[in-house]
Amino acid sequence: MQNPGKCLLSAFQDVQSVFQIIYLALRDIWDDLWTALVINLIWTVCVILIIPGPPATLALFNYSNRLAHGEIADLADFFTSFNRYWRPAWRWGIINLSLVSIFIGDIFLIGRSALTSSTIRMVQGFYITAIIICFLVQLYTIPFMLEQEKPIVRMAFRNSIVMIGKNIPFSVVLGIAIILILLFGTFLCMITFAIGGLLLADIGNRAVNNRLQRVSSKMSD
Repeated sequence: MQNPGKCLLSAFQDVQSVFQIIYLALRDIWDDLWTALVINLIWTVCVILIIPGPPATLALFNYSNRLAHGEIADLADFFTSFNRYWRPAWRWGIINLSLVSIFIGDIFLIGRSALTSSTIRMVQGFYITAIIICFLVQLYTIPFMLEQEKPIVRMAFRNSIVMIGKNIPFSVVLGIAIILILLFGTFLCMITFAIGGLLLADIGNRAVNNRLQRVSSKMSD
């Protein structure tokens, strides 16, 4: 049986880590706000166009990954990554577009079915929860692709799922914090639209780095 004091301390450390991750991600963007705005705008346009969306997403994460590691990154790094990760990005993109299409299609069809309203709400709630879990998996998957020697999508997915399984409280707190930030940013002069993509990428990279460093410190003790 786990010590309640240790559990409480661990939960407090998880919350503290999440706040630190978000603070550092916001600082990264503020330190070079102009580049952040330009990159986020390019990424948004690419996602709307769909075809360049996945490569632009990996380029966005790679840019923020360099920032998370304390390196200097600029607009040229974004475009270099765009070309470099085109193939692995689309391997990742096909999986995600398929999942999103299935979830959205199921939610729509269930809403038009002959089930009772309470059952429909329950099933739709299940799918919405599944989408949120998938979002968290994706938030970790791309950083893992960048941290690996080779950007193998299958391995990155597996590592992401394992990471969530071993850090459930941390992931739950991080997910809630992200939802609140995005909602707040949307109501506050559409800040989410201006920097939301890059902010999520930076948070994802820093979250993975934080958990990997924690595992490394435990192994060294």
